[in-house]
Amino acid sequence: MKYYFIGIDVSKEKLDATLIHYESESDSEQQLAYTTVENNPKGFKSLVSWSKKNAGRGVKTDAMLFCCETTGGYDRALCDWLYGNGLNIWRESALQIKRSMGLRKGKDDKADSEMIAYYALRFRSKATLYKPLDGNMRNLRDLFLYRQSLVADRQAKLVSAKEKRHISSKSKADSFIYRDAQKAIDLLTKSIKECERRMLEIIKADEEMYRNYLHLISCKGVGLVTSVMLIIYTDNFKTWSAKKMASYCGIAPFYESSGSSVFHKANTGGYSNRRLKGILTQAARSAITHNPTLRQYYLRMKAQGKPYGVILNNVNNKLVHILFSLVLHDCDFELDHETKRAARA
Repeated sequence: MKYYFIGIDVSKEKLDATLIHYESESDSEQQLAYTTVENNPKGFKSLVSWSKKNAGRGVKTDAMLFCCETTGGYDRALCDWLYGNGLNIWRESALQIKRSMGLRKGKDDKADSEMIAYYALRFRSKATLYKPLDGNMRNLRDLFLYRQSLVADRQAKLVSAKEKRHISSKSKADSFIYRDAQKAIDLLTKSIKECERRMLEIIKADEEMYRNYLHLISCKGVGLVTSVMLIIYTDNFKTWSAKKMASYCGIAPFYESSGSSVFHKANTGGYSNRRLKGILTQAARSAITHNPTLRQYYLRMKAQGKPYGVILNNVNNKLVHILFSLVLHDCDFELDHETKRAARA
């Protein structure tokens, strides 16, 4: 059977696509065509027509696999359109593709689309087909990301205001900058609170999402932001496990060993979403103060002489596993929950 892999390099204005033909019987591969289309619905339609034309008459959609890199938003419309028209589209991490294809010299959009096509061919058995989020989940994600940008903007204004307040000259310009920064801080704070109100409104409108949210916040130290983060990145706990979440956030330790001479102690890796790790770290610090179970764990590790960073990371990891367990068992957090759950079983 013939298979066709279309690698797409996505940019804001255009899409570069390379089509590769693969014959399973002869185990051969061949690059057939390359094209460039606009990054809009008209261009998407042209892309599919071009793919079918080069693949030949009678080709089935199951024999075609489109693959693109995650680009932070420019690929969403393409993926939604292809999915809505019954075509297979695979969104993959740009770093994953780059690290899997060996050494390269030179770089341009055409070469990138070819690399993506060959990646889809080589790792086709591991393909994860794109499935769009539902309306509520997408709105929740957009509000969460917008809130993150507002928090970053407010922090920048807070730093600016603090610096001007301590300047000795107190010129008219400094006074104006300080007052204006304070106004911006107040507006940003109101916008952040409005985002949080709207996020909670969306959660309450979905019965299953709201039930999971109540389970999460029953654990002291966990609030709205941490709960929303877990809900949107796990598709309401339908896709990811606690281990995968811990790895993605960079709180899962990994060790390295080779032969008899190389052995590195378990350590957290650098490949992680640091913003999410920061949110979890804030939740862990709050839990150490207000959650008796996690505070007891923190004090026990401290008594063993563990460094604070190691303890905080362990609390982080333990907190993630507790939260996933609450949703999995459909229950609220309770002190000595592991002992009580074992007794009930």
